[in-house]
Amino acid sequence: MRGLFWVLALFATAVGLSLAARYSDGYVLLFVNPKRIELSLTLFVLLTVFAFFVFHYFIRAASFTLGLPQRVREFRARSAQEKARHALFDAQLSMFEGRYARAAKSAASAHAAGEEPGLAALLAARAEHGMEHFDLRDEWLQRAATAATQSGGAALHHARLMTQAELLADQHRDTEALAALTELNQSGARHIATQRLALRSLTRAGRWDEALGVAHRLEEHQAVHPAVAAKTRELAYQALFSAGDAGQLRERLRNLPRADRRQASVARSIATNLIRAGLMRDAAELIETALDHEWDSDLAALYADCDFSGAESEERGAASSTQAAHQLERAERWLGSYPRDAGLLLGLGRLCARQSLWGKAQSFLEQSAVVSPRPQVWLELARLCDSSGQLEAANRYYRQAAEAAALA
Repeated sequence: MRGLFWVLALFATAVGLSLAARYSDGYVLLFVNPKRIELSLTLFVLLTVFAFFVFHYFIRAASFTLGLPQRVREFRARSAQEKARHALFDAQLSMFEGRYARAAKSAASAHAAGEEPGLAALLAARAEHGMEHFDLRDEWLQRAATAATQSGGAALHHARLMTQAELLADQHRDTEALAALTELNQSGARHIATQRLALRSLTRAGRWDEALGVAHRLEEHQAVHPAVAAKTRELAYQALFSAGDAGQLRERLRNLPRADRRQASVARSIATNLIRAGLMRDAAELIETALDHEWDSDLAALYADCDFSGAESEERGAASSTQAAHQLERAERWLGSYPRDAGLLLGLGRLCARQSLWGKAQSFLEQSAVVSPRPQVWLELARLCDSSGQLEAANRYYRQAAEAAALA
């Protein structure tokens, strides 16, 4: 529509000019000594317009010719920039494809061309790490740090620290990875990915108190699988309660969160160490609390290991018989809810044997063997029969224990 309008306007202008030229009697007289030139006004106007356009296009042609070197330089710069951008894109794509050599080469080209040098350096560092060229990786990480400092951007600084921590953790250099993560957290970049990476490095480095805190925060945000969090707690408490004197162990037990105290896997790890340290009462109370909230067959079997009559027990001078009776009563109460639990039946058999209730002990152990014929059950039966003089039965149970161990 606009083109039609301009065509009509052009034709109208031409018609107007032709009419003006037909009825115009004017003329232009030019004196060029010693000659005189006389032109019609219409011709003069046409020559003037023509001269204007010729001069205009001459000026433009001259300007274009003089600007050619600059245009060539700009064209080459645009071509180089486009090539560098393509190299950066190719580096990212090659990283996803696992083609680390090509990714490193393309990232180096992009960095040399000045196309996002920080990002290119990080891509090159990841590619060199994938090829296990750790010295080159560290050089590229240093270049990324330089680029982050020059640009002053917080995002690039955070990306460099996160990349460095991740690559160092993958190399099992957990102390250095944690140092990078600490710097990252101090700069305000505390997010799920950093916490997950920190949990892995803290666990491998044996910094269990910090690992427990990170696991708790991740679990609050539902950012870690419950099984991973539970395993972390189990390993952490196993390590924390495996060393220290009785006072230190009791202090750690007092500071144990209520939610952790009620988890069977945590209670099993802690109670094993408490029993080894002779803290039978603390171990028994912990097991009772955990089993009242979460049933675990192995933990029920461990309950019988809380032997107050043992020489290593600190409670040896206390009313061990009363405590043993309490344990037996508590276990029989659990039996009402779990009548066919192999671990509980094994523990009951051992508790009855400790009270010299030989008949009940043998009955519970035989029931446990029916549910789960484990070597430990056959050994308990063999020892029970051995102590009561049933040598033939004891030998039979010893053979069954050996067979069960061979099949396990």
